[in-house]
Amino acid sequence: MSKSKSLVIKANHLPSQRVDENLARKFAEAKERGILVEDFIKDFLGGFLSSDTRRAYEGDIAAFFEFLRSGGENLRHPSELKAYHFQLYRDQLVSAGFASATINRKLVAVRSFMKWALSAKLIDHNPLEVVKLPKVQTESPTQAFDDAEVVQMINAPEAGTPKGELHRIVMVLLFHIGLRRAELVNLKCRDFYQERGHIVLRIHGKGDKVRLVPVAPQVTEALRRYHAFLRELEVVLSGDDYLLQTDPVKRPGEQVDGSTIYRWVERYARALGINKKVSPHSCRATVISHLLDTQSTPIRDVAIFAGHANVTTTERYDKRRKNLDNSAAYEVDFAARKKA
Repeated sequence: MSKSKSLVIKANHLPSQRVDENLARKFAEAKERGILVEDFIKDFLGGFLSSDTRRAYEGDIAAFFEFLRSGGENLRHPSELKAYHFQLYRDQLVSAGFASATINRKLVAVRSFMKWALSAKLIDHNPLEVVKLPKVQTESPTQAFDDAEVVQMINAPEAGTPKGELHRIVMVLLFHIGLRRAELVNLKCRDFYQERGHIVLRIHGKGDKVRLVPVAPQVTEALRRYHAFLRELEVVLSGDDYLLQTDPVKRPGEQVDGSTIYRWVERYARALGINKKVSPHSCRATVISHLLDTQSTPIRDVAIFAGHANVTTTERYDKRRKNLDNSAAYEVDFAARKKA
């Protein structure tokens, strides 16, 4: 008996399988409406392990397709996407005044989706590769706080009030540990624990990378004060509770939003008369620059503390500081030349 005939016989003798009516209905609905580009996007996003990365890419890609729909372009398949779609979106973002780094982030998300489509053989070439992205500024425009301003920012929140105590612990954590906004708002009480005589903070950083940072005494004292104040309000946070909650009395468990942290930093700086553009990242830049200024901490240790995957990221802070300190601008002295 031939092999092919044998396979046919075996197949004929397979037990009949009951049809899953629920699944069959889903197949029928999908066939009726046709595959949408959103289905491909969902498959693309499913490849990311980090929920934060998934959320960021989803938002940027959704914004791009919303832009296309606003111009009457309703694409159903990645093969319908053209270079001019991408180019017009880039130009629109530039006209809207977005920073070059922000524009690049938004465009890279769409380009990554198309690279995935190419690898999945949904398209035979990536038309977006020919479109140039804006040149990103090599030096970050982030402005740091000076030492006096840091002290003012930490002491600015009103003591003894729910908002004031919450704002104060936020400032302490930003300025002493240099947390990113996402790292800060996602802190849970169980992330603080004791190990070999140290209070340690487990930080869940970018790309689901975890780093451990020992907590300095002044931060430990601020945390003790914060929890003591909450106990006065009959609120006791447990291990799985978010450390920062909008209103632990009326809305227990509700996490503080990252954009709210941004507004708090801006508001306090403005009230203190700090007339420069600042953000939570300014607090982070302040910590890193401060550590580099002391020159007693190796730059690699600073990079580990900051959660930088590459020490060159940390070097940017050091380079910017040295460029200011050693600038040729200090050597410009026309009066001295005239005397000579």
